[in-house]
Amino acid sequence: MKTLNQMTKVGTMPLVKVIRNGQITLPKKLRESLGIREGDLLEVKPGKSGLIIMPKVVVDREDARERFFGMVDQIRGRTRGADAGEVSQEVDEVIRSVRKPKAKTKRR
Repeated sequence: MKTLNQMTKVGTMPLVKVIRNGQITLPKKLRESLGIREGDLLEVKPGKSGLIIMPKVVVDREDARERFFGMVDQIRGRTRGADAGEVSQEVDEVIRSVRKPKAKTKRR
């Protein structure tokens, strides 16, 4: 059986069928390669040559608010009496500490 990478290189991606109520099933190899699991949310929008499907994460607003204001309190505590440049540097460091690392993509 061909891997997903092999299929995309030779243009033999499996077809999916639209069924009742517009539902489609993504092939297992595709789901596995993209880390898509049952219950995940996907955003679907039109692209230049087809559909763009992107995994999405739902964020609880209250949790996000608490994390945000917690970070603000950290910054305030660390930067009392500091100049604007130092404050800006602290903000950048806190943001970097909570961001997820970006996945490296291959350029063609």
